[in-house]
Order: sequence, then structure tokens, then C-alpha cells
Amino acid sequence: MKKNLLFFIAFTIGLNLFSQPPIKVFAFEQENLPGAKPAGIKDENGNLVKKAAAKKNYFIFLSFDKAYSLAPAQIFIRNTAFTTKTTVVRKTPVQYINNNIPAKPEKITLVPATKNKVLELQLDETPLEMTNATQKLTDKNDVVIVYLWKNKKYFLTVKKLKKLEPVSNE
Repeated sequence: MKKNLLFFIAFTIGLNLFSQPPIKVFAFEQENLPGAKPAGIKDENGNLVKKAAAKKNYFIFLSFDKAYSLAPAQIFIRNTAFTTKTTVVRKTPVQYINNNIPAKPEKITLVPATKNKVLELQLDETPLEMTNATQKLTDKNDVVIVYLWKNKKYFLTVKKLKKLEPVSNE
């Protein structure tokens, strides 16, 4: 009986040593629409100014226990690889204010209130090459996050990005 109890305790401790930390991912996508095309305006070289292409803003957050120390390394969004910078979010909930209707700004909660550590991931503009393993993951998921924990590489996936209402520039 004692052997079974000792084996069970050792097995449980062993599982905890090799398992990944529980991490919640909050991922949002927002289209950033350029303003109206300027009519008849020329730049300093005399060329007509063209309307900028629509861009996308990404809001990606990781939430995990403060006891863990993670280092996000790369992020893959729809088959494009980027390096990432992280910022620790000091206060939750994280909210975004949608000012599309100035008279009625709308608050959208991106990350709910939590006592966990929250990291915001910002994409670097430098695209990277993908490996075959990450290519397979990105084929099935909108977002793949590569992070280091205890000097080992792990992957987090998000099937679909949540869409926020587009923002329009003037």
C-alpha cells in the first residue's frame, strides 16, 4: 500500500515537472482603413500621392501564473512569421475604446481582470522564414506563438482571430 502511494506521489510530481504551464491567449485583429485618397495632391518630387493600403492591427496577449517565466520568441499570423516584443501589462482588465462613433465610444474588453501575469505581444515588421513544422501548424491555425520555457521551445495556437470593428483614418 505504501509503495502504491509513493509511486502515485512520484508520478504526480513527475507529470508537473514535464508539463507546460497553463497559458490563456487573447488574440484580436482589426482592419485599419486608410482615409480618402487625396485628389490632385503631389509629393515633393511632383508625383501624385496614392492612397495607402489597408493594414491590420493585431492585439495579442498571454495570461499565465506569475510563478512562471516565459519568453515569447516568434509569432506566426496566417503563414507570415514575425519576431515579437513583449510588454508586461500592469493593470487588468485591458480595454480598447472604439471611437468610430465619437458621441458613443464603446469599450471592448480584450483581457478580463486577472491576478495572473499578462504580456502584450507586439509584432516586429521584419518577416522571418518558416520551418516545415511551423508551416503545418499555421495551415490549421490563424496564430501560432513560439515561446521558451525552461530553455525548451513550445507552441501555442489560436484557431481563429477575433475581429474587432475596423478603424477608419481621415
